Amino acid sequence: MLKQEQINIMQSVDIATVDKAQLADVSGITFDNSLSKGERAARILEQIKNPYCFRLGDTAVKIEFSDDGPPLQDMIVNFLIRQKGGL
Repeated sequence: MLKQEQINIMQSVDIATVDKAQLADVSGITFDNSLSKGERAARILEQIKNPYCFRLGDTAVKIEFSDDGPPLQDMIVNFLIRQKGGL
């Protein structure tokens, strides 16, 4: 489980100054649907390190959420499913 301090650090990455080469590329991530949602989320975190700031090919991506929005886990899963489907 991530601590609030770790989350704050991840959220504070400045997309304008971050070195894209240091960001994890999510274009090759695969899902093991035999795992629970929690286990899949944990594997994603292991692979991308920062779910708020990552790379899709050559494009740096920063995600921000409102307090009353959907859970981060759901947003990441939906984003990656759309990317896999070519949307």
